[in-house]
Amino acid sequence: MKKILTIFTSVAFLLTASVFAHDHDGHGKNAMAGDHFKKMDTNSDNKVSKEEWQKFHDGFFTEIDKDADGSVTLEEMKSARMEKREEKKSEMNDKAKEAKKKKDDKKKKTTE
Repeated sequence: MKKILTIFTSVAFLLTASVFAHDHDGHGKNAMAGDHFKKMDTNSDNKVSKEEWQKFHDGFFTEIDKDADGSVTLEEMKSARMEKREEKKSEMNDKAKEAKKKKDDKKKKTTE
């Protein structure tokens, strides 16, 4: 149990550190931290309790532990990271297509 808790804590730390280290939506690191905080603060009291923190990060562990054996391998962590990267890439492509469509629609309206 102690080994699992140590692994979980390490994984949670690494995931949290990677979330805070990247500027995902172009809003800066502080906005990303705020989004992460809001997700953890389930009762919206502008505080994250130990229970809220643990519940949020338990979800990460469960998500990464694909074979549900109670431990996370390096391969599972890499796979989860690649899945997240692909999801973000897909979201960015969708946003770019939507922005282009809006721009094209606006051009059509001005030329009519």
